[in-house]
Amino acid sequence: MIRVILLVAVLAVAMWFGPMLVNNAGYVKVVVANSVFETTLLGLAILVLAVCGMLWLFGVILRKLLRLQHVSFNFLSWRRQRKAQQAFELGLQAYAKQQWQLASQHFNKACADGFMHNEKRLLAAYAAFYAGNTAAANQHIDALPDDSSSRYFVRADLLLQQGQAAQASVLLAEKVTADTEDKGLGQLYMYALQQAGQWQQLLQLVPAALKQQWFDKDKWQQQRFNIYPAAISQLSQQQRFDDAAEYWQNLPAKERKSTAANIGRAWAMAQSGQNDAAEKLLLSHLQLAELPQLLPYIRQIPLGRSVLKLRKQAQHWLRDHASNGYLYALLAYLAQQEGEQEQAELAMHKARQYEPSLKF
Repeated sequence: MIRVILLVAVLAVAMWFGPMLVNNAGYVKVVVANSVFETTLLGLAILVLAVCGMLWLFGVILRKLLRLQHVSFNFLSWRRQRKAQQAFELGLQAYAKQQWQLASQHFNKACADGFMHNEKRLLAAYAAFYAGNTAAANQHIDALPDDSSSRYFVRADLLLQQGQAAQASVLLAEKVTADTEDKGLGQLYMYALQQAGQWQQLLQLVPAALKQQWFDKDKWQQQRFNIYPAAISQLSQQQRFDDAAEYWQNLPAKERKSTAANIGRAWAMAQSGQNDAAEKLLLSHLQLAELPQLLPYIRQIPLGRSVLKLRKQAQHWLRDHASNGYLYALLAYLAQQEGEQEQAELAMHKARQYEPSLKF
């Protein structure tokens, strides 16, 4: 609209002053030091236009040479970019404050300018989704390049947040391979497979996660517990777990022999009625330092009354670590397995006393 108004104004001025300048050329004389410049008023106007044209051409060449594609010397374009930049800044502030509706409105305005296009669309998609406008979120996602990892990530992430883990897994399977170096995409795919209960596919993906280092060393320690106990126990219940299976043998020996994997084996044994063997396996791999990580999984294993040796080990540790809340939590679990509810409640009280963050 502003361009149309300016164009009409320029045409009106040209129609008014054009004939007058032609019939009355006028005279302009400029004296600078010993130099004298003389021309008609019309000639001066033409000269000014020529200089402006040369400056514009110089600006275009300069941007090409310096790759300053987002910089414009055009006033209207610069003004649009400035407004988009201000909207982007306001959108970021609203996003940080979790003001999703306001952030979505600002990001919509910011997307009018092509600078940082993908980043703006990503944030706009999340803001629209959290504001309850899934359709607008999908429109922003569709505006991302088809082969963009970010497009796959945000679409799968929003599917997961809607409880559609299976659809997210199918989507990410198209993009994530053994050669995928995008850590965020790889991590999201593994999480989607966990949520979808696709344990065999998850185990098949572990070698790629290790090769491409999707997780650092410390985080992988926790990932083992997120993967192996549930994967082995669930596959065993479905009679699909086999030590000789290719997906298992493809794992490094360190992974197959890890504490997390043996927790899964003990869990599977207990589910099949081999309680004594499960307790023996747990006891051989139970370490006090790993108890905070192990406890959530151990407490899901139905050992029944086969807990005597584990109880003795926990009591032995308590002699030197009397204020360890996790040991009391373990004793509470063991008492529950034996049906001693009063002892379990006393141990739970002690556990909460030393570790208030523990949940039962």
